[in-house]
Amino acid sequence: MKVSLATEMAPPFVLVAHFFIAGIVFLSLSGIALLSMSSDISGYIISSSLAAFSHLYLLGFVMMVIFGAMYQLLPVVLEAPIFSKDFAYVQFYMYIVGFSMMVSGFSFSELHLLIPYGAVITYLSMLIFCFNVFITFYRLENITLVSKFLLIGTIFLFISVSLGLLIGLSLGHGLVAIDIDAWVKAHIIGTLGGFVMMIVMGVAMVLIPMFSLSHGFEEKWIKAAFYLQSCGVTLCMIALIAQLPIFIQAIAAFLMVSGVLCFVVQIVIIFKQRARKQNDYWAKNVIFALVCLIASVIACTLYFILGFPLLGMLAGVLFFFGFLLSFIVGHIYKILPFLIWYEKFSPLVGKQKVPLLHQMIHTKIADAQTWMLFISVIALCGGVVLQLGALFFLGSVLLLISLVLVAFNAVFAFNYKIKE
Repeated sequence: MKVSLATEMAPPFVLVAHFFIAGIVFLSLSGIALLSMSSDISGYIISSSLAAFSHLYLLGFVMMVIFGAMYQLLPVVLEAPIFSKDFAYVQFYMYIVGFSMMVSGFSFSELHLLIPYGAVITYLSMLIFCFNVFITFYRLENITLVSKFLLIGTIFLFISVSLGLLIGLSLGHGLVAIDIDAWVKAHIIGTLGGFVMMIVMGVAMVLIPMFSLSHGFEEKWIKAAFYLQSCGVTLCMIALIAQLPIFIQAIAAFLMVSGVLCFVVQIVIIFKQRARKQNDYWAKNVIFALVCLIASVIACTLYFILGFPLLGMLAGVLFFFGFLLSFIVGHIYKILPFLIWYEKFSPLVGKQKVPLLHQMIHTKIADAQTWMLFISVIALCGGVVLQLGALFFLGSVLLLISLVLVAFNAVFAFNYKIKE
């Protein structure tokens, strides 16, 4: 499927820019927050401090970028405009307020009563997003494989944030009697394994073939990934909430692991058939992301079998920073310059000299940032495995520097002017 990132169906660039800019700002803040996390590397993986950081990173950065990408790509992939751009703006500002209250409540014990109120506002903002997506899909006649990924991912988002709301109400006021531990795990699985992974898989099948100039590849592996991942996440969430026997959870975990591995195989096949062979910072980020995804799956599987918190922490570091951060940052370097170029410079084509896309990114800084990110992830993992707080802190410092360079390149692209 041949797809362009910008068509007449896409929303105004200023809408997408809202999400991308906010995402990069909160990414930098999460990098600062990580500096104080070295004391938590041997602790229980479900704690207030980790909840504060994970929500700042996931809701502030990962989800923001995904929302922006969805609003840009969904109309292009579906060849239909998003139902309401006004709803998207309302969602953005409600989301900022809600998740900021949640993070504050997790971060400061005296503000813990903010958690349920923030959860409600965040929940309502996500309902607006889900409603926007569902109504857009409702008007379609044909649904492609990529569309299925986006739709099922959004359904998982709706279910996961509904669980999150109930958890928030239980923590804040004890309104609902639930098994917090099991429900939190189901919330995490639904958000990361359901929403994030399904969206990443679907978006990857648009962006990676386009940026690598790969065509004519088989899609059997990604089709298998769709069914394995969606069934695995569904079964795992049901097993946790209904407290089904452990072997049911093991079957669900096996399905999810198989789905992720099928996705990796599909991307490797696409990369092997790419016409653009140079390993630039985009390709390096994608390759590193896939390696870390496999390592994260292995660590998570061992955590499931052995139950060591250290393995859960290692899986989180590999997934959060090795996979998600590398994958998203690598694509930001491609998507952001294109969208800015399309908005600012495409009307000037044929009238005056316009910049090439690679000129709108400071390539030397992008390369330096990429390698620094890789080193920081290795240092963070080493700190967790060896239980060395100093090494984890060093990795956090390197990661923060890397994130500052990402922000620099984003500002560089936004402020790029044609040289006389």
